Amino acid sequence: METTATTTTELQPLYMDVLSIINESRMTYGLRHQDYQRYREYCTNRVRRLRQILKLNQSNNKKTNVRKPFPEIIDNVHYLHLFVFDIERAWAYAMELKQESNDSMETRHHHHLIKRLKRAALYAESLHQLCMQQNVDKRTVLDTKAYACLMKGYLSFEQQNWENALNQFIETRVIYENFAKSTDNSEQEALCYAAIDEIDPNIRFCGYRLHLPEGQDVQRIVASRAQNMTELNEQLNAWSQSSVTVKKELKQLRWRNKEMTIKNKSFADAITRAQNIGENDETKLVQAWREAEKAGKKAIKEDKEATAKVTSSKSAKTTEDLQRAFVFVEYHLFGYFIQRNFRLAREEQQSSQQAIKLYDDILKNIEYIWDLPNLKQDDMSLDEELNILSLYYKGCRCVQVAITYADMNKIVESLALYQKAQAYIVQAKQLKFKHQRVHATDEDDGILDLEVADADIAHLEQSIQAGTWKSRAAYYLENGSKSNVDADDQLTEEMEQLMNDRYLVNELDSYPRRIQRSHLVEFPPQFQPVACKPFYFDLAANFVQYPDQALNDRVATKSGGGGFWGLFGSGRK
Repeated sequence: METTATTTTELQPLYMDVLSIINESRMTYGLRHQDYQRYREYCTNRVRRLRQILKLNQSNNKKTNVRKPFPEIIDNVHYLHLFVFDIERAWAYAMELKQESNDSMETRHHHHLIKRLKRAALYAESLHQLCMQQNVDKRTVLDTKAYACLMKGYLSFEQQNWENALNQFIETRVIYENFAKSTDNSEQEALCYAAIDEIDPNIRFCGYRLHLPEGQDVQRIVASRAQNMTELNEQLNAWSQSSVTVKKELKQLRWRNKEMTIKNKSFADAITRAQNIGENDETKLVQAWREAEKAGKKAIKEDKEATAKVTSSKSAKTTEDLQRAFVFVEYHLFGYFIQRNFRLAREEQQSSQQAIKLYDDILKNIEYIWDLPNLKQDDMSLDEELNILSLYYKGCRCVQVAITYADMNKIVESLALYQKAQAYIVQAKQLKFKHQRVHATDEDDGILDLEVADADIAHLEQSIQAGTWKSRAAYYLENGSKSNVDADDQLTEEMEQLMNDRYLVNELDSYPRRIQRSHLVEFPPQFQPVACKPFYFDLAANFVQYPDQALNDRVATKSGGGGFWGLFGSGRK
């Protein structure tokens, strides 16, 4: 058993993500503020620490100059990390010298810069050769190849060897572009596209110096040169055999005349499962779309965290597609809630209060769809569809409330609600006719149709007409002693009073026949007692101003004693 476990451990290839390692180190230790000296010191300390971990450190002896060799079979990824931070240390020192050379006229800085870039390119090539000889993952081999090509491209660029630099940069770009297209990790994709954004200006400048016929179009330059890179294409094809399943899982959606690509595997699988469930099983259908909503929230959170670390020119498109796919899921989830509640509201065993509650939930779900981000602004036809839905379901709710009032023998209120429902239906029909003329239907991947059918509108109109006749008949039976004309006038006035909720103070130019006391406002309003605080004279006495003449008279009177005894105050009383 121990032999089997050891064999499986040895057969497992080593994996290293170079882009993630260097991006995290650079952003954490100085390069966020272009402090190359701090980053170089960090790389030096990191190399020393890795040598201690791998027991490659040696005593500080002047006679000992030979480094300890690496083992023949590498089973620890820290050996690869040691090469990476050696490369980063040399590259950071070269960039530090480049900053100093830009600020001074010293020519020796450029000479030392070239030496450091040569060392970085040498270490990068050694890392790539080591990965090819050891049991390392194919993606890691390609990643180290791209890293080595990038360092050699920087060296050739500083040496003004434009042809070699262009080829090296193109190899790096092709590898990173294939990584970005095949991964389902938002952070990894953003890292690859960010590296491509750093390479493109160098490719454009090399094309300018070489006077290429493609001009400075990076896509054309890469397409013309990448076809001749046979060895690189063979390596990419060999690696793509293991990642072909990931490419197939990239889901393409078309909804509301917009195309989107979902690269998150769990989110795409959740949407596919929800789309494959039939509409007959409402419980499983709603549950599937709920799971898709949870997967979408998780994918958006991961994308937000990834873009917070690193951004690129393509990350905005990925984020936009992800948010639009989430809106697609939310629309279907709320839509199925609407369909389910409408079906339950039309069942006969539902009570009036339950039916009204269901219609309230339907209107809330329509408001939720309205509040989805960037939906109404991008698609004006959807705004009209939601307006039609809102008017139709408001009419259905008014009919249900009217039936409840009729059962409570409130005939006038019932007729007023039927009249309001008829107004909603007229507006819905007008908007529907306008919508059908302006907007043509387009096929997409949306399996939900929330549009109100003409048959539903006709059925609701019949319900309004039947309820109106029934309520009028009940009113005439109750007021049978009056003539039909008087009953009609009285009914019309009562309905107008119910439909008009404004007070008489706002309608001074109109003179109704009958006045309801609830609509009267007292003017002027009556005075009401208000509690006040007591006035403390002992506190205010210090601020009271008395007449000066009266005070002077009193003082003169009290101090009026004379003679010898008056000096001792004997005249005081």
